[in-house]
Amino acid sequence: MNLDKVSQDRLIDIVRRAGQDIVMPNFRQLNSEDVETKSSLSDLVTIADKACEVFITKEIQLHFPDWAIVGEEATADDASTTDKIDNTDTCVIIDPIDGTWNYAHGLSDFGIILAVVVKGETRFGLLYDPVNDDWIYANKGDGAFFQRTSLEERGQQKIPTQAPLALHIKPEANMERLAGIMSIHAYMGEKQQDFAIKATHFSRINNLPSCPAYRQLSLGNFHFSLTYKMLPWDHAAGVLIYTETGGVCRLLDGTEYRPAMLDGEMLAAQSEAQWQAIAEHFRK
Repeated sequence: MNLDKVSQDRLIDIVRRAGQDIVMPNFRQLNSEDVETKSSLSDLVTIADKACEVFITKEIQLHFPDWAIVGEEATADDASTTDKIDNTDTCVIIDPIDGTWNYAHGLSDFGIILAVVVKGETRFGLLYDPVNDDWIYANKGDGAFFQRTSLEERGQQKIPTQAPLALHIKPEANMERLAGIMSIHAYMGEKQQDFAIKATHFSRINNLPSCPAYRQLSLGNFHFSLTYKMLPWDHAAGVLIYTETGGVCRLLDGTEYRPAMLDGEMLAAQSEAQWQAIAEHFRK
């Protein structure tokens, strides 16, 4: 079951309002007491993360009362919240601010992620950029689209006058020309050294949070990404969107992706042949 257009537009509107009314007014305006650490010094949460998730949750409960909700911050308080992904008919997964470290430090590479999962399968995904007030979205089997806004429309909650752009990936065949997204520092010990050396095989390696990463992959600006951890709010929307552009996403060990997964490394590439070549490069 894919979302009807009314439901899809409602979710986009909710996320846009959260971005423009909560996230952006706090951007570069946070004080030290507005930022807390969670599992580590680089794992942060701000007052905007919490307020954004509360707002989106309440709006979804109002308009879609039968849907379960899994939010990153709610899961931080109760890890069993992720059980809803596989155990409910329809579940919305929310990352209120993906890239909180960037957001808290005034860097504009962050976004809001929303995915609708039906019986354990992502059917709708949304990657929203509050800074530019534009978004990439997909319904399963219907393709992926980039909705831009004009300067006059940006931040005004107006319906964009531009038609959405259909996104299609054209794979790059030359491995040495590939630009990738991965965090070398996220790995430890010998694996960190091994992956750091192997990363030099490519033309460029950047580190981006999941929302900007999947957006850049879907726009064709990067060719692959390798992610060291699995969190539902990081991948459920992005995997659907990128595969709808023609990309390939599965765990580095070859396991097919499911939104409820909590362990593994995600490798996204532009084609099956490219995926196999990159996987062999990092696994050997």
